[in-house]
Amino acid sequence: MLIIPVIDLSSGLVVHAKQGLRTTYQPIASVITTSAEPEVVVSSFLELYPFKTFYIADLDAIQNTGNHFHIIENIAKNNPDCKIWLDAGIELINKERSNYSSKNIKLVLGSENKLSREELINLTKNRTELILSLDYIDNELIENPYLMQDTTLWTRRLIVMMLSRVGSDKGIDIQCLNSVLKLAGNNEVYAAGGVRNMDDLMQLNSTGVKGVLLATALHTGAITKEDLEEF
Repeated sequence: MLIIPVIDLSSGLVVHAKQGLRTTYQPIASVITTSAEPEVVVSSFLELYPFKTFYIADLDAIQNTGNHFHIIENIAKNNPDCKIWLDAGIELINKERSNYSSKNIKLVLGSENKLSREELINLTKNRTELILSLDYIDNELIENPYLMQDTTLWTRRLIVMMLSRVGSDKGIDIQCLNSVLKLAGNNEVYAAGGVRNMDDLMQLNSTGVKGVLLATALHTGAITKEDLEEF
């Protein structure tokens, strides 16, 4: 199971995401770094473990209040052996990657964006590397319920983003995750939200998910370097 560190960017800093309440996010406090500067946080993650994939959410771009283009592009260029899964809002996908030139950046489409079925088909057409994030609050898909009725619309790689569990101490929403896994077939499923410790990682591993996105447990030290190496 692939472990993917998460970096949420807001106003130039890495912030602590909590339950999808974006206006309340504050710069991270972490046992692995004293800095909330994005490049420093990436380096600290890589000192902790040689991760091969990072998930970055450009919250300013998602909310149309700015973007972190130069920061993200530099991270991608300085770490060419790492894949960057980037959610920078639907406009970036509409613009067909905009100015991003690094080939290790793969775009994420969040289902929190309200889209008609036809709009979704047009966005995903001929974009074989696009990653669909199924965004949930309290076990309910935020938008586009048709996505759970027609799995032919799903991309090869799927993130189950359990926003109400992100940055919380609630644990994994297994019911929500299983509802996707039952329909996933050959799709790769990645879980996000609620991982507190190694017990949660082991539970996820037993479900057959391809990977997991996490941040809080790494920043608090609940999951350590030794844990990662053993896992």
